[in-house]
Amino acid sequence: MNSQSHFATERFGRLLALAGLALSTTFSAWTYADTLSKIRNSGEFVLGHRESSSPFSFIDSAGNPGGYSVDLCLKIFDQVKLELKRSDLKVRYVALKPADRIPAVKEGRVDVECGSTTNTVVRQKDVAFSYTTFMAGARILVKKSSNVKSLNGLRGKKMIATEKTTTADLVRKLVVERNLGVELVYAKDHAEAFRKLDAGEVVAVANDDALLVGLVAKSSNPDDYDFIDKYLSVEPYGIMHRKDDPVFTKVIDQALANTFSSGQIKAIYAKWFESGSFKLVMNQYMKENIRLPNKYGVQ
Repeated sequence: MNSQSHFATERFGRLLALAGLALSTTFSAWTYADTLSKIRNSGEFVLGHRESSSPFSFIDSAGNPGGYSVDLCLKIFDQVKLELKRSDLKVRYVALKPADRIPAVKEGRVDVECGSTTNTVVRQKDVAFSYTTFMAGARILVKKSSNVKSLNGLRGKKMIATEKTTTADLVRKLVVERNLGVELVYAKDHAEAFRKLDAGEVVAVANDDALLVGLVAKSSNPDDYDFIDKYLSVEPYGIMHRKDDPVFTKVIDQALANTFSSGQIKAIYAKWFESGSFKLVMNQYMKENIRLPNKYGVQ
């Protein structure tokens, strides 16, 4: 092979390599930032859910995923079917843990995360959030028999929070800043945290009020528990999905806006929060979110 032929062959090889890199980059972007195409081609809508975040997202007695957030995600599924004109689309449920939910969204293992995730400015760097779907507040729950009435009453005692949550971060800072002398431990999920409180392994559990209401309502003795002090924070929940996918974001926003404006959200809310022994009346913040949908993220 002469030098001119060698140069041409080498140049052609470099062009092939560059073309391959461009194709790989394009495929990667398509895979993770064109969710509607992914759903159309796979024929399934992948719904990430939680197993013990009642009443938002949990496994019911029949072994099926359900909850307030799951119901809202199914509204999104209906909107996706309309957008793609595909009534034959299926839902595939994928269970997620708190520590795995953001990677699952970023990596494209789920199309939406339907749980009890607070929209924060930090998380917005990795994922996108829907309109606010619920306004919760972090609180501390104890057994009445503990006779603990305030945060100061927890001094020298053990409190638990779920790992990788905004409440865990908040309580950890609070314990240090106020020099409370509380031993803070962590659970893998909300159900484990509540079980440890119920078993007397800890004196208090910190979590969002609605999650704690759901756990207490399903316990054998709901009257045994009570909140102490006031709210520690305000937590705007949203449905997570991949960033930089404006077409899919528009579908999600349309689905939720329709659910809010039609009044369907009130029936969904009542189904999960106003029908048990433990009722959580819709607060003013949530009413405002329905009237004026927003994507406010807390620091």
